[in-house]
Amino acid sequence: MNVVHVLYDLASHPEYVEPLREEIRDTSNEDGGWQKSSFSKLRKLDSFIKESQRFNPPSMLSYHRVMAQDYTLRDGTVLSKGTHLAMAVSAIQNEPAVTPRPEMFDGLRYYKMRQQPGEGHLHQFATTEPTMLNFGHGKNACPGRFFASLEIKTILVKLIMDYDFKFVNGMGRPANLKAHEFIFPNPEGKMMVRKRSVKETFRF
Repeated sequence: MNVVHVLYDLASHPEYVEPLREEIRDTSNEDGGWQKSSFSKLRKLDSFIKESQRFNPPSMLSYHRVMAQDYTLRDGTVLSKGTHLAMAVSAIQNEPAVTPRPEMFDGLRYYKMRQQPGEGHLHQFATTEPTMLNFGHGKNACPGRFFASLEIKTILVKLIMDYDFKFVNGMGRPANLKAHEFIFPNPEGKMMVRKRSVKETFRF
């Protein structure tokens, strides 16, 4: 699902395509061909994927739990046995104090944040933080998030380098589908796809 969301967002914001291609080409040249470690150098692509997920999270809620026994919070709130709890992960991430101007799509938002001193290893797609909870956090963080990130980037690198794509004329990004708190890319979206010249295509 994430790959489809990213493709829709790239078609909606085509100004990011060439900078992403340039980053992929530069990384491949720097590494003397493509290596597994090359993926970690795609900071712009990683940022775009993370921003796409911020706009199109897999779920509005996460951390679903059912209380096995009564519990009293420090402020006196009583959570009774059997109470269903969930975290509003999307609302938390999109608080202006957490994400300035959250209504604006900035594909390089997290790339720029990683330029700050001491933050080069933070703000990655697979990074968890107390305010970025799509993959959970702490000891309960999703252990498969690193594989998911690698898989998504593998697909996107090939698609970005080998194809040009845009929405069918007159069509914009199709509205997401929602089922309860879950969000899915609309399968009715239509895109025009054209293979690029052989000299521009990419081989791993």
